[in-house]
Amino acid sequence: MANTAELVETICAMIKANAVPVPITLMNHGLDEAAEIIGAVVERCEHDAIPLSRIYIDPELGRELGLDDGRVLEHGSRPTICWEPQLGRALRFHAD
Repeated sequence: MANTAELVETICAMIKANAVPVPITLMNHGLDEAAEIIGAVVERCEHDAIPLSRIYIDPELGRELGLDDGRVLEHGSRPTICWEPQLGRALRFHAD
């Protein structure tokens, strides 16, 4: 399994390369690690000038992470959290 830095680098490359957001599943990651990955992706996208605007997340996972629907994150390009039922442990990062 890739370490967190490698995973973040790969996720950001996917965000940049795909016009349609690709679901990324965090199956083998605990809540703390999922939160760390999300935060690192937000920061890395800002660093790489990738205009991350929304992060789609399942409501259950969002609640567990304390990420309410419509919440604007206070770092990076300030993406908005959007709850999307049926995503389960998957996330979709959307860049404009």
